[in-house]
Amino acid sequence: MINNLEIEYKILVTKQQFDLLSSFYPDKTFIKQINTYYDTKSSELRNQHCAMRIREKENTFLITLKTPASNGHHEFETFVSENSSKMFYESEISNILKQFHLQDAIIPIGTCTTYRAVVRNELAELCFDINEYNGITDYEIEYEQLTDHDGITEFNKILSKIQLNYTQNCKSKFRRTLETK
Repeated sequence: MINNLEIEYKILVTKQQFDLLSSFYPDKTFIKQINTYYDTKSSELRNQHCAMRIREKENTFLITLKTPASNGHHEFETFVSENSSKMFYESEISNILKQFHLQDAIIPIGTCTTYRAVVRNELAELCFDINEYNGITDYEIEYEQLTDHDGITEFNKILSKIQLNYTQNCKSKFRRTLETK
């Protein structure tokens, strides 16, 4: 199982802003990924400020459980054989889920399809995301730190190419998907 601290900055932009910033990175490739979000019927994980998904990308399935951390999120990840609720009970993630004392069964609660292009350097991954959920399409730029550095300053240098400035994270794809159901 993979366990890491996720520190990311993200901003929603217009299609025009997205296309303009994206044009500065011509060698990127967009890859489709489908995120199926899971929780219990009574939102037991969300009530504990957690989010859980299975991401299908290029015929692989990755469970991610995000839990709060003082600076970002802890991400617990493991590869599984399919996109199904039963994977949470049959994989390594089940040991972590036990600490949440879930009373109800885990069920799918939403889906978001993302077309993502990643530009990576030694400091971070810059992600260009086109997201589709519940009949909505939005455009998001993410800066995910790979090393300890002043990510906000670096992200703002990138955004300054199109006269934008990062102030705070937009709502997560998870929240946007669920709030528009």
